[in-house]
Formats: sequence, C-alpha cells, structure tokens
Amino acid sequence: MTFYFYLLVVKHAIADLWLQSRLDHKKHYGEKNQLLKPKLWLHSLDHAVLTFVVTLVFAGLYWAVIIAILDFVLHSIIDYSKHIYTLKYKINSSQNKFWKVQTIDQIAHFSCYLLYVIMVF
Repeated sequence: MTFYFYLLVVKHAIADLWLQSRLDHKKHYGEKNQLLKPKLWLHSLDHAVLTFVVTLVFAGLYWAVIIAILDFVLHSIIDYSKHIYTLKYKINSSQNKFWKVQTIDQIAHFSCYLLYVIMVF
C-alpha cells in the first residue's frame, strides 16, 4: 500500500516536471485554460498512462483502467481550475501567492493518490 502511494508520487513528479516540459513554449499546444487546445489533455494523458502502469502492477487491469480514467479527469479539473484562478487574479510564479496556490494544487493531486490507494486496498 505504501509503495503504491510512493510510486504514484514518483509518477507525478515524472509527469509534472519532466514530461510536461515538452509541452511548454509551443504555441500550437495552447495553454491549460484553452479546452480546445491539446496542452491540458496531453498533460493529463501523461498522468493517466503512468497511473495505469503503476496501478496495473498492484491491482490488475480492471482497477488500472478505472483509476487511470479517474486520474485523467481529476488531474484535468485540478490543473484547469488552478490555471483559471491564476489568470483571473493575475498571479505568476514571481509572487508569493502563486506558491500558495501551487501548494493547494499539489495537495489536491496527492489527495487523489490517497483516494486511489483506498480504492485499491
């Protein structure tokens, strides 16, 4: 159970830091607040695919599919909401408030991973 949670956190770091960077500074991907552009969807798909792989090892195909879909939906909602909020209030990474919002964002994601652990175990 603990190792499953740990691997979900590791996959989060890979998807949020390493894989997401390939989508930055490419205008044709758009931004996460543009629902008709692929950036949000590709980023959430990265999370869903990695969640599928991690969950498959611990819980089998059924739960891997269910939790991957759930992760795609929840990750999209969390990231879209954060992006809309930061745009609305003109918050950027040079401001202290951004890091408070970022903390809430990460807590929301990690809370999802706790939910997945509860669902699987």
